[in-house]
Amino acid sequence: MPISRRKFLVASAIAPFISSCATNLSRFSQEPTPDLAVKLGVCAATYVTLMAGKPNPPVVVSGCSSVVAVRADAIFQAASLTKPVIAFVALKLVKEGKLDLSAPVSRYLPDGYAHRQNPFGGASAAKVDLVPASTLARIPVATLLNHSSGLPNWTNGTLAPKFEPGERWQYSGEGYLLLQAVISAAAAQDIESCVSKYVFEPLGMWHSRLRLTEDIRQQLVNGTSWLGWSRQFDFNEPNAAASLYTTAEDYAKLLSALLADTPLLSLTLANPVATDPELGLAWGYGWGVETAEGGPYLWQWGNNPGYRAFAMVSASSGNGFVLLTNSEDGMPGRFARAFDHSGRAWCISFPYAWVTDATTP
Repeated sequence: MPISRRKFLVASAIAPFISSCATNLSRFSQEPTPDLAVKLGVCAATYVTLMAGKPNPPVVVSGCSSVVAVRADAIFQAASLTKPVIAFVALKLVKEGKLDLSAPVSRYLPDGYAHRQNPFGGASAAKVDLVPASTLARIPVATLLNHSSGLPNWTNGTLAPKFEPGERWQYSGEGYLLLQAVISAAAAQDIESCVSKYVFEPLGMWHSRLRLTEDIRQQLVNGTSWLGWSRQFDFNEPNAAASLYTTAEDYAKLLSALLADTPLLSLTLANPVATDPELGLAWGYGWGVETAEGGPYLWQWGNNPGYRAFAMVSASSGNGFVLLTNSEDGMPGRFARAFDHSGRAWCISFPYAWVTDATTP
């Protein structure tokens, strides 16, 4: 289905209506309109736009008059925006010769993989099954990054591929947890140390963590449900699929660094797996990819209890944005009518992203 015209709208509950054609993102507006934030009770949201790969100052919006003003350095859970961070680390290891994307996972985990059947329940509450090396030998490392490993998104049972790895695309949080173990083995460091070494420290992402630590609690914005109740899951240990705590300003630094590193960007876009060919959508190493005029575009959503997030950037122009909100109404379908960018529209209907609003025409 050809799409001749796309409006690049941050269609969130804050609805700042940062809009332009996807082929000319230089017309971003920096003037937020918090009316929908008030209507939906979204108490905190922040976004940063990028122009030619350079981040603009962060913008914060609050739709709740009864709360303390949102800080410019407010920290949110970024949910699945964690995955591109982990992919960034993995590709850095590839460039250093420490990780081979074509190698089977078993090369790095020769004794198998201890799979926790409830990764969100804490180490003491989790049942563990051992994924044998014979199974890991079927899974190339590359398929973990582009969601073609055959592993499910999440499972409370024994972990195994549901189809032949590399055969097709299926979004997988479990794949990124397995990638976490692979990275730690390849680098001979735990995942927090790896992310600090390759991402947080060199990029100056001083307000970012892979788990909730005491030093960021004062900056953390609490999540809220659709009904406005406090709702969030605290990540007390790192989870490569979902546990990133960050600011919009920090995350924009990651986007900027990726755009500036031509070899790494090329590798990110290499060998994408098709997700919806009619819309020009695929998945690269860590990012969704849309092939369209002004692109290709990299994008990823985030969906944790109490939080919604979205990031998108053009690999050619360097224009884009990152948006973080503290509400499950942070990216509702009924406010996406003006946003007809394929990647954004597709992920709204994706079952692991935002719930589709049936009232949207």
